[in-house]
This record gives sequence, C-alpha cells and structure tokens, in this order.
Amino acid sequence: MGTIIGREMEMRTLAECMQSQRSELVAVYGRRRIGKTFLIKE
Repeated sequence: MGTIIGREMEMRTLAECMQSQRSELVAVYGRRRIGKTFLIKE
C-alpha cells in the first residue's frame, strides 16, 4: 500500500481513540476521494 503524508494529527487522534479504555465514536468526513478509507485502514 501507499504512504500517508501530512496526516499526523488525524493519525494521532485515531490512535488515541483505539487505545482508549472508553467507548469512542469517531466520525470521518470530508470530500470524496481524499483518502478517508485509506486513513482508517492504515
């Protein structure tokens, strides 16, 4: 797969949510074709 460039803040936020002991709801939104699904999968 490719490399994510320029999404450090988003990746950090997702990582914090994944490691949280609480239930977390994350909504990822934005224009189409900007890499939302790729960001989540990585």
